[in-house]
Amino acid sequence: MRKEKLLVDPRRRDGAAKRVIVDSDPSGFYPAAGGLGHKILRLLADGPDYSSRIARELKLYHQTVYYHMKRLEGAGLVRRVSQKTVRGGRAQLFALAADGYAVEFDVKGVEYGPPTSLSRSERFGRFLAEFVAGGQLDGWIVVGSPEAHGPNRTQGRDGHYAIQLGFAMGQFVRVPKPFPVKLDVDLKAEKLQSSNLLVVGGPRTNVVSAELNPHMPVRFSEEAFFGAIVDPSGRKYLSEFDSVVTKIRNPWDPSKVCVVVAGLSGAATKAAVIGLTNMPDDVLSGYSEGSDFAVVLHGVDLDGDGKVDSVDIL
Repeated sequence: MRKEKLLVDPRRRDGAAKRVIVDSDPSGFYPAAGGLGHKILRLLADGPDYSSRIARELKLYHQTVYYHMKRLEGAGLVRRVSQKTVRGGRAQLFALAADGYAVEFDVKGVEYGPPTSLSRSERFGRFLAEFVAGGQLDGWIVVGSPEAHGPNRTQGRDGHYAIQLGFAMGQFVRVPKPFPVKLDVDLKAEKLQSSNLLVVGGPRTNVVSAELNPHMPVRFSEEAFFGAIVDPSGRKYLSEFDSVVTKIRNPWDPSKVCVVVAGLSGAATKAAVIGLTNMPDDVLSGYSEGSDFAVVLHGVDLDGDGKVDSVDIL
C-alpha cells in the first residue's frame, strides 16, 4: 500500500525531514528505474520545469521526454504544477510529487522516539535501551533524598543533576505520565527496586547506590566512608572529581538493569552526568550489549571558570 512518510537522517542536527513516497511493491516505481526517468527526476530536484526545457538539457526530442514524463506522472512521482500557452500549444510545468521514493519491507525497524531524537547518539540509545518501551520510560530515575537519611544521616545534594539526564533521555521517550523521579528512600519504601533503575549519586548520599555498590565491577571503597573508587585490578581513584558510570544486571531482578552515575563528590557526579550525556560515543566506546560495563571518569574544567564542564576517561 502506497503512503507518504518522513525520511530523517539521525546524523543531522537541524531536524530537517524529507517527504518520501513509500510502497511495499517496487513495480510502481519502474518508470524511475530506467536511466532517462531517473535523469528527469534529478533535474526536477532542482525545481519545477517544462518537459521542453528538460529535453534541451538532455539533448533529446521533446516527445521522448514528454513520454517519460507522462509515465512518471502515472507512477505518482511527478505532478503538473501549471500550464501556459506557447505559440498555440500548451507548455506544462512539472514538479516532483515528493522528495523521494522508497521500497519498504515489513520489518519492525528501530524505535527512534519523537522527532527531537534526530541528533541523538546511537550508542547512548543502546546503552539505555532497556529503559525505553514503546516510546515510554520503563524504569525510574533515583536520586538521594535531601533530608538526612541512611546509616550516616547524609543529605543528597546532587539530585538536580538528573535534570540533564532527563533532557538526554527525552530524545527517546515521551513525557512520562507517572512522575519518573524517585527519592532513594521512597523507592525502597514503595518496594520498586525490581525495576530498571537509573541511579544518580554515590553511596554516600544515595542508599540505593550503596546497596548496588557491592555488585558493581568498579565500585566505591567502603574505607573512609566511600572515599575512593576501586577497579578490578585494585587501582584506586581518589580525586574529588573522579566518578564512575556503570551498568549491571539488577540484583533484585536480573531481567532488569541498573545504571549508576556517581562520583566521590557532587562535582564528580556532575562530571559523570556530563560525560554520559555530552560525550556518550567516547564514554561508552567499550560498552557491549548484554554485558556489565563500567568506566571511570575525571571531571575537568576546560574553560577555566572553576566549574567542571568536561571529562577525561581514566
